[in-house]
Amino acid sequence: MKHFLRTTLPGVSLSVMLLAALPASAADVVTSIKPLQLITSALTDGVTEPELLLPPEGTPHHYALKPSDMRKLADARVVLWVGPGLEQFLQKPLSRTNAKIVTLLPDSTPHVHEAEVAVESHDEHEHEEHQSHVEGEDPHIWLDPLNALAIADQVLPALQQAFPDQQEQLLANRAAFEQAVRRKDAELASQLSAYNQRGFFVFHDAYSGFVNHYGLNQLGYFTVDPARKPGARHLAEIRQQLEHSKAVCVFSEPQFTSAVVNAIISGLPVRLGELDPLARTAVLGPNGYTDYLQKLGDHFVACLKEKTH
Repeated sequence: MKHFLRTTLPGVSLSVMLLAALPASAADVVTSIKPLQLITSALTDGVTEPELLLPPEGTPHHYALKPSDMRKLADARVVLWVGPGLEQFLQKPLSRTNAKIVTLLPDSTPHVHEAEVAVESHDEHEHEEHQSHVEGEDPHIWLDPLNALAIADQVLPALQQAFPDQQEQLLANRAAFEQAVRRKDAELASQLSAYNQRGFFVFHDAYSGFVNHYGLNQLGYFTVDPARKPGARHLAEIRQQLEHSKAVCVFSEPQFTSAVVNAIISGLPVRLGELDPLARTAVLGPNGYTDYLQKLGDHFVACLKEKTH
């Protein structure tokens, strides 16, 4: 993808030059999705607050930009997105902005949601998911905390170029972010280690980064497109797999209705949990990303722990 850098045009008025010297506005940095906004917010603490394109009710797989979104892109100095494997809706609009574009997975292809149930042993699934990451097929890269540090390193040069007078603050924020992420990573590894034999299913094939990093026992996924309601035949296939598995938990997502979930787990000895790969309710700030990781970990523990009688 071709990157364009904003330059100062000759003959600009004094008022425009003065405006450029004012503190950064909220639209100076734009991220496609909330998890990237959380990571960027930690880096830009005290510099600017990154703006978000995708609304809480939206999905990156099926989103249409509004005129206000186009204005955000036009006004931005830096735009951060995963790549065409996730936010297909951004491919053409990004060619019409002068912002510095940071593409995390430039060679990724659209993440396909098959109309079938995928079930395998943990070892087989782990190998398959690892291959998906290598081939760029799983774009949910922020769910691995080490990937979050890599994302920070990818976006930092663009932020330094956009805010040359804030170098010291940006570098300090980057150091603090790494310290916080590594500390939270160690805490989560300890917290989740007791549950690595407890099997579970997820609705959406999005969690391999988190699952593989912490050695959790994901038995399968239902490959349901988050934006589409599964049909009756698909629901029956899912339920059949659950009846023959050793799963103790099924993780849904906020956008799935209770009717769909209940149709799958009704009468089965499994818990129902909820995971949000897009961090819809996470709060921005220096600790926003690590708080989100902790919330994910807590949701896994709540659903995987032994039942008390």
